[in-house]
Amino acid sequence: MLPLNSLSLIRFTGPDARSFLQGQLSNDLNTLTANQSLLASCNSAQGRVQAIVRLIQREQVIMALLPRSMIDVTVARLRKYILRAKLSIEDASESTQVNWADRSELLRHDWPIPDLPGEHRQQDGISVLRWTDGHQERFLVLQPGTTGAADPSAENRWQLAEIRAGLPQVMPETHEQFVAQMLNLDVLGGISFNKGCYTGQEIIARAHFRGTVKRRMFRFEAPCTAPVPGTKILSKGETAGEVVMAANDGTRCELLAVISLAASEAVLSLESTDTPLQALPLPYSLPATS
Repeated sequence: MLPLNSLSLIRFTGPDARSFLQGQLSNDLNTLTANQSLLASCNSAQGRVQAIVRLIQREQVIMALLPRSMIDVTVARLRKYILRAKLSIEDASESTQVNWADRSELLRHDWPIPDLPGEHRQQDGISVLRWTDGHQERFLVLQPGTTGAADPSAENRWQLAEIRAGLPQVMPETHEQFVAQMLNLDVLGGISFNKGCYTGQEIIARAHFRGTVKRRMFRFEAPCTAPVPGTKILSKGETAGEVVMAANDGTRCELLAVISLAASEAVLSLESTDTPLQALPLPYSLPATS
């Protein structure tokens, strides 16, 4: 197994944990079960994505998987909304290790193997999550323990697999920069449009029902090292979008970027290096009405 130290967890405990998250996240917590994880976004009142999380139900505890760099700001933001709710929100970084495992490793340990993407199985304190990626079979194993040694090569390969699957993440550099649909979270099943109110719901619902999504996330490659999130994408010298995430692949890089639909067919380049971008397909289709 390969430790993914870039990923970590927030733990929600208490009788009001589920109802609290229902009022804070973009997806319907009623669809979260012990066997089915849930993708969702945490948003500002203005509908801007503050974090993207994958929720897992473990007995009486709900865990949220997200980048380690987003733990502190997300915990602080959610705690502001607790008010009289009976729950505890804790950083689980130091007590739970996130590992990338393949099928052979699961078989070797006799751990349960989820059948479908997004499914979760728990056994003897170990959680196995089949990642939502039709491009490549991937599993995450969450187990008690401290963080293992960093493996930059494994982290880059994981990031590259995420990009090829068209799965976005929000990082400190892009905190509150995008509305959920700009990151294709509606296409990826990360938004419920009939669950009722949650923080940021009005803006996200308005963009959906009025068809006012003018920017979408696309996939590209470039003959350079991976740019940092938030790097500007240019078209004829004008800003056309921003990098969401990027990873190296030999002498080139692949990246996800939110681009203005008006510039999606234009010649695009990275502001940092003036490097031209080559469009690559996403493994899913975007709404034709966007």
